[in-house]
Amino acid sequence: MNLAFVLRKYRSRGYTLEQSLAELADNSITHNAKNIWTYMYWSDDQGKDSFIMVIDDGDGMNRNELLDKALNIPDEEHIDGGENDHSVYGLGLKAGSFNHCTSITVITKKNELIKKTLNLKDGVTDRMPSCTKHKFVKKHLEDLQLKKSGTIVLWSDLDNLNKLRASERGPNFYEDCDKSKKHFKLIYHRYLLENKINLFFNGTEEVNKTRKFDPFYKDNPHTIILPGSEISFFKGGVTKIKPYIIPIDVTNENLGKTRNELQGLYFLRKNRVIDYGGWFSLGDKNADKFWGISERFNRLRIEVEIPIETSRDWITDSKNQVNIPDYAKNKIRKCLIQVRKDYIEKINLINSEENEPINETQKKKNELIRIIRSKILSNEDLFKIEASIEELNE
Repeated sequence: MNLAFVLRKYRSRGYTLEQSLAELADNSITHNAKNIWTYMYWSDDQGKDSFIMVIDDGDGMNRNELLDKALNIPDEEHIDGGENDHSVYGLGLKAGSFNHCTSITVITKKNELIKKTLNLKDGVTDRMPSCTKHKFVKKHLEDLQLKKSGTIVLWSDLDNLNKLRASERGPNFYEDCDKSKKHFKLIYHRYLLENKINLFFNGTEEVNKTRKFDPFYKDNPHTIILPGSEISFFKGGVTKIKPYIIPIDVTNENLGKTRNELQGLYFLRKNRVIDYGGWFSLGDKNADKFWGISERFNRLRIEVEIPIETSRDWITDSKNQVNIPDYAKNKIRKCLIQVRKDYIEKINLINSEENEPINETQKKKNELIRIIRSKILSNEDLFKIEASIEELNE
């Protein structure tokens, strides 16, 4: 098999730069990294000797892991390695990287230091790219030699990035860095909130560190948690759906997207957001059109856990997009129709309370109406209805 020829086929997988960098971060997390540093360097107007470098302090790789998996097409199905294993198909590093460059160099240490380059001309080689002579890169290579373990991934010959630049190539390049930082802030938000990883961009200082952020504002006293669901499928696995109404005063979240764009579904797999925003071509049953992005629902955000057992049914091979499988659509649609109804009722109730005084009797009536409208009544709901009727008749 001509490896370089096969890998050239991965050059049009549709990865954005931030998605490709996330593939590298996924690998770092899989190898138990606590800190991940991303550096982007633009050398001159043409960007000839520019590079992107991702460094971690994880376990590193041995020769077999590097040559047979990281820098090769796996000849076996990926075996899940636990809660921090974010690989699905074993293609992320190659497919993501070659969307932007023609050469990937990996320097890794696990007992011994190993250096290999995979490029689209020669395949795997011991030849190092010219950017490894840059004093900044040399310093990090020297630092890795002194450490117990870790990995450096270096992209060089950034041809697809270079050709897309206009006269202001350098500034545009660093804007991409900022986009990547915002992307990481959201997709790894659970890891950041739980202090499991630190993410740095173009530096090691506190100012370079990605800030913690919760898109669902779970610790905010003004966040409203709506009733969720747990859905099982005949093909295996369980999907948990957890809806939140975020506070009304949320304005600039510094994610490069509007609040309208951030409404809807957030699909997570192993604490990592795979895809988010919008309603993923869902709509009311037998309706001719899908739910669209609207002001009306811009405070509704919904966590959806992807079943680990059937991940491949949900995630594309580029691992940055979710396609809800046909066997799951009806169950999820039914659940979301109820969630959207609950949301409208809650928002209307909040608005009415803010616009006019409401007495305790009216509050009880509103709560009773909400419970009765629910399609599934629990024993607790039935007790509430009975108690409410008695109180209203007194």
